[in-house]
Amino acid sequence: MNGTNPDGRDERLTAVLGRWKGVEPRPDFEALVWARIRNGEAAERPGWFDDARDWIFVRPAWATAMAASLAILIGALAGLVSAPPHRPHAEPLLHPQTLAGSYLALVERGAR
Repeated sequence: MNGTNPDGRDERLTAVLGRWKGVEPRPDFEALVWARIRNGEAAERPGWFDDARDWIFVRPAWATAMAASLAILIGALAGLVSAPPHRPHAEPLLHPQTLAGSYLALVERGAR
């Protein structure tokens, strides 16, 4: 207890506070402070959101990698869900993405 009186008061703190002019704390200020310390009124434990926010700001490289991985995963899932169902064609040469298949589609549309 460096610089502390036997009654628990810090001499240096008392000297610094004594130099302030025009600032008078409430008469029961010291008693209230010691009561709060005894009661242990600590801040409430942060929730999962606060923990996640702290983790992101402490480890930005990991957070960026996780965000990129999540974006790739969401994009891949969206692509799988929105893709048209695969319909196998009877004749692979007449597939619409081949030259013969696109020619056949043109001819059929022109014949109508």
